[in-house]
Amino acid sequence: MQGPIDIPADRFVVLDGVRLHYLDWGGDGDPLLLLTGLGCTAHVFAELAPPLSDRFRVVALTRRGHGSTDRVATGHALTDAAEDARRLLDALGIERAHVAGHSMGGGEASALAARHPARVASVVYLDGAYDWADRPAEEWPEETPSPERFASYDDYVAHVHSLLPDTVRGPAFDAMLRASVDTQPDGSVVDRFADAAAAPFVNALKAFRHPYADIAAPALAVYALGGQWQGPLATWRAACRDRFMAETADARVLELEASHYVFIDRRDDVVAAMRAFLAP
Repeated sequence: MQGPIDIPADRFVVLDGVRLHYLDWGGDGDPLLLLTGLGCTAHVFAELAPPLSDRFRVVALTRRGHGSTDRVATGHALTDAAEDARRLLDALGIERAHVAGHSMGGGEASALAARHPARVASVVYLDGAYDWADRPAEEWPEETPSPERFASYDDYVAHVHSLLPDTVRGPAFDAMLRASVDTQPDGSVVDRFADAAAAPFVNALKAFRHPYADIAAPALAVYALGGQWQGPLATWRAACRDRFMAETADARVLELEASHYVFIDRRDDVVAAMRAFLAP
């Protein structure tokens, strides 16, 4: 578990009429844009970004409908999020960036690289090179209702921790959870990304396949291995990896024993792999 860390001040920019939240760690060198997984905010990269900022200018975006970014009635598709990422690069005066995406953010990175090849120097998938449209229907997690309101912030944190491995606990998740709720006058908290808000994004995820054949940039896919891969899921994971390798022009794979948040519980290994892959 990491100790206290410095998290940059929240920043906002209005793009295509939507107020989007992002974090900017600064740093020297080529720009590196980080895209989050479903339900996460830019704060989830609070442990990954600092050790990369000596060689890269690190920026992370919180997608629409998440955290402090505006909730919207449209624009839930991964291609819409890719266009938001492109608009952020425009707003920051960044012509070309390395792009790393976790989980759902990996699909957005693919869409950005395929649609705007001149803007993407390379792609890193942080357990995000999966074709969710091909996942066996019966292997999607059961959609058990999740509470929207909790009696206290501590109750909310305990609920989230009950759903995740202990290895992800630390300053990144602490910061992200703080940014994911609204505190009420009575001390209760409301989850900004409860089931109704999440549903359109989940449906968009279920419909997505990566356009690997249209990606010219070098790409590194970091896959998390572990006990979560059993039976049909293991077969699906292997098929996703094999398609990535077969259809991406310049593809590399790294497999690590880790949770889905591989960049947290195996941070040092991921940082080393990214630094080596992104080296000039």
